[in-house]
Amino acid sequence: MDIKKQTVLMYLYEAALAFRMVDAVWVIFLLERGFSLAEVGTAEGVYHITSMLFEVPSGMAADLFGRKRTLILSGIVGMCSAVFMTLEGFRGFVYCGMIFSALSLNLASGTEEALIYDSLLEAGRESGYKKVWSNISLIARTASALSCLASPIAIMMGYRYTYYISVFLYLCTVIFVLPVREPAVTERQKLRTEKETGKRYREGLHELGRRWKQHIGETVTFIRKNPKTMAKLFADAALGCPCYLIMMYLQEHLVNCGWPKSFIGIPLVVIPLAGALGTRIAAKNRSRLSKALLLCGIISGIGTCLVGSNVLIVVLIGACVVRMCEGFSEITVSENVNREFSSDYRATLVSVGSMCYSVLMVAASPVTGFLGDHYSVNAAFYLLGGGLLAATAVMHIVTGRKRHASIDNTHKRQF
Repeated sequence: MDIKKQTVLMYLYEAALAFRMVDAVWVIFLLERGFSLAEVGTAEGVYHITSMLFEVPSGMAADLFGRKRTLILSGIVGMCSAVFMTLEGFRGFVYCGMIFSALSLNLASGTEEALIYDSLLEAGRESGYKKVWSNISLIARTASALSCLASPIAIMMGYRYTYYISVFLYLCTVIFVLPVREPAVTERQKLRTEKETGKRYREGLHELGRRWKQHIGETVTFIRKNPKTMAKLFADAALGCPCYLIMMYLQEHLVNCGWPKSFIGIPLVVIPLAGALGTRIAAKNRSRLSKALLLCGIISGIGTCLVGSNVLIVVLIGACVVRMCEGFSEITVSENVNREFSSDYRATLVSVGSMCYSVLMVAASPVTGFLGDHYSVNAAFYLLGGGLLAATAVMHIVTGRKRHASIDNTHKRQF
């Protein structure tokens, strides 16, 4: 495998995927189309319900049928989502757009990570995963920052042409994935990548149900036997929730603070760059994961509370702190858990972590929208930050007790 060509193609793929001009202004677009904040929260809830339901099945599809095919399908579904968001006359079109957008992300989430890790593993360079995935994250966050800079252009063009650009970018992701080589680390993956005769193909269809059932069973077994790994994935998901909600409701919050709507994306530029800084710190980090996640939880909770301020500089500092913690957590947890995953189930198990995020967002998104409508966006951020701090404290107490119990049991066995 030409690992250099493989990684460059994935860098290009991530750049096209992450440059989404609409992300900085989609809430404003919906508000201009007559949606309330609560309805925006509902639309976001639809997105995350879809993500919750299809995250793990999409990971299984990537493991069973190939990561490259799954990424191509992700781009096609993404194009459909952008087209739905341009349609008028029925609000259900927007919800359909959110559903297809979630499906597109589901198909890419975990799949890209698994493809990169197994490509490096096949080339005997898996030790470089942390650096490569850090580069991927850096590209994504830089592209996101540039898309925020382009938000005045999006406002000027309007939502329809902005989503047309999204269609083109999703098409680019498909073009960049086409030359990518499917990694084959295990015997099962090697059989999957071989050219099948018509008979073998028919047999594959006949065996599909059995393979799917076996895959589910073995995935559940891994989850049941590895609670510590699941705790890491859940902690990473919890740190990711405030980041998305901040970017989502900060659009309205900054306008309320007096920032011009037409330039709403300009102050948002620094936030993904702060996340990029977090990924670079993580690439050089050597501290214990549990302590790092505890510190990230505390700092992120405080930062989320700061976002509730009406002072622009305080708001941006809080948002940057939260995003930096999320960037650090993403790289650190990903590198840690991928060492524990089997290649045949890698995309599925990474998708389990994404499903944890969706489960949290299904509750958090409409609740924060309700609080923003009936009280204030400030109150929503205060409660969100307080909730993260409380969750961090509970997690620390629970894991501390389990660790002490494990030590006590070890001492008892020694005597």
